[in-house]
Amino acid sequence: MGVNFFVGRIQKAIELRPEEEQELVSFVREGLGCGCPDEVFSFIQIKKKPDVFRGLPIDYLVTIGDRLLVGICLSETLNGGIGTDISKSLVAGKQLRDSAGFNRFRLVVASEVADSIAPAIQEQFAGLTGLDDKVHLHVVQPSIIPGFLQRVSV
Repeated sequence: MGVNFFVGRIQKAIELRPEEEQELVSFVREGLGCGCPDEVFSFIQIKKKPDVFRGLPIDYLVTIGDRLLVGICLSETLNGGIGTDISKSLVAGKQLRDSAGFNRFRLVVASEVADSIAPAIQEQFAGLTGLDDKVHLHVVQPSIIPGFLQRVSV
């Protein structure tokens, strides 16, 4: 299944206020460990329930410059480990990254029990096939997700 970033209905991006943009940049840099230079952050776009992830639990797709794609999942539970939907989301993210010419795809899954399940989830993630070192999975506490994304209903 190929993913084409530019096919499908046109989706309107979420418009960010300057303080929301700064909150998002801080989240990506500090929360996810992104070392992208400042100029990469000159273009940020957020789409809610992006078409390219239809049927998968991606609540937002953040496009940062021409380098980074961040899928954010607020709704999927990981208590039983990486499920089929998360695995499919990682593969779809890699395909999108490659077809659209981006450098990295980061999938962020928020979980209230992130601290206790993250090691096991990362071990499962390391065992997935078909991914590469430019696909990342972050299991985080919901509190580190920018507040404006949590307030927008998904």
